[in-house]
Amino acid sequence: MDRPGNIGNYENKEGFIDLLKMKEDGKLSEFYPQLLGDLDDLRVKDFPLFEKQDRVYLDNAATTQEPQSVKDRMYEYRSAHIRGSSHSKNSAEAREVQRMFDEARRKVQDFFHADNYVVAFTSGTTGSSNFIATRFPFRRGDSLILTDMEHNSQILSARNFAKKADANIYYVPIASKEGRLDLDNLRRTMSKTKRGKVLMNLVHVSNFSGVVNPVEEIRDILGDRGFIYLDMAQSAGRMPIDLDALDVDFAGISAHKMYGPMGMGAVFVNKRSVRSIGDAVSGGSAIDMVSKWFTVPAGYPDKYEPGTQDLEGAIEWGFAIDYLEGIGMDRIEAHEEELGRYFLKELQKIEGVRVYGPLEFKDRIAVVTFNIGSFEKKTYEEVAREMDRRGISVRDGCLCAHIYAAQQIGLPKVLHEARAAFMSVESLKDLITTIGAVRVSFGFYNSMEDAFKALRAIKEIAGSYDS
Repeated sequence: MDRPGNIGNYENKEGFIDLLKMKEDGKLSEFYPQLLGDLDDLRVKDFPLFEKQDRVYLDNAATTQEPQSVKDRMYEYRSAHIRGSSHSKNSAEAREVQRMFDEARRKVQDFFHADNYVVAFTSGTTGSSNFIATRFPFRRGDSLILTDMEHNSQILSARNFAKKADANIYYVPIASKEGRLDLDNLRRTMSKTKRGKVLMNLVHVSNFSGVVNPVEEIRDILGDRGFIYLDMAQSAGRMPIDLDALDVDFAGISAHKMYGPMGMGAVFVNKRSVRSIGDAVSGGSAIDMVSKWFTVPAGYPDKYEPGTQDLEGAIEWGFAIDYLEGIGMDRIEAHEEELGRYFLKELQKIEGVRVYGPLEFKDRIAVVTFNIGSFEKKTYEEVAREMDRRGISVRDGCLCAHIYAAQQIGLPKVLHEARAAFMSVESLKDLITTIGAVRVSFGFYNSMEDAFKALRAIKEIAGSYDS
């Protein structure tokens, strides 16, 4: 992306951009025009704790902060309503909570342009992954395709149930050091699945490298026999998403990663794929009638929501969606792109830092993972603790993506498998050093000054690190 003016005028003798000088000269918006112009007001009004507690919060891939106005709105709702159970149906309280619950569902559906989907509430993306894994009717001869970049929750339950059904399990490797999928290998893998159904668990955006996967191209490769479950944990709330256009079979999201409440999420089931999801997991409100020998399931989405749902969580999530729509997802995406582009470029200038994933800001989001020196446990943990001492919150570890993290960090596959086998023996578990890295992830409420402070901290830590 071309920038106006000569940004080189703001580079110091070491080649780093003097952001504070740029801001002092009133040139920040000239060189970074997609930044949110009303960010200062948003932070004062809805995220005052950053200033009060003097924190730079850069762990947004793990969880995001809820705006104060959303908290206030939820407090007002709870204060003004007698709590009701939607199952009671004929009381005033039940009717009101059902109305608000249905409205929250509609907001989720509209936000993701998912008219062709049944939307069911879950506990989050992990809950949604398990929803699909436990209900997808694997049979002998069917296939499960996983990518090497999947989050652990995308692998475990699906793999367990596929194994139980004696289905085939395939992994699609990474194509390059940038951490992208090998689509030619996916084509070869599909050619091996001569018969039966194929379920592919696909992360929309990697939580380790920030890579955005080409969903439409992957869908075309799978063809008519293939089903896709799309993990949108890192894309929801960061970019505009049109599920009807993506046309996957299933998708999952978490509210707490898009500025809403924790313990709340949703699964999307394409209306053409509803018959592919079984009824073995059931319970109250998911059925219309039960006798000793027969069960009459409820309609959609009730069929997918046994028991009492988190009614208040859904309503609160709806308020968060209202907030995001008030800002605009196009603006949020553009703002985070400016932050990520600046941070990624400057981070690579720091001696001793190794960045994982794409080194150019293309087909990726503002999630950047790195190490200073080796991947040894003490190193990434020490870096995270040093940043915390400087008032900067980041994530460190394997980021719940063990296979992908090992590959990106450079651990040979055979060694990774050997280490896992060794650790599976309980008495030997603590003898193995866990691989890991440090992750910085931006949200729309982060500023260029936040990114600058993080870079300054990393530079200081790298300077004191004996490589």
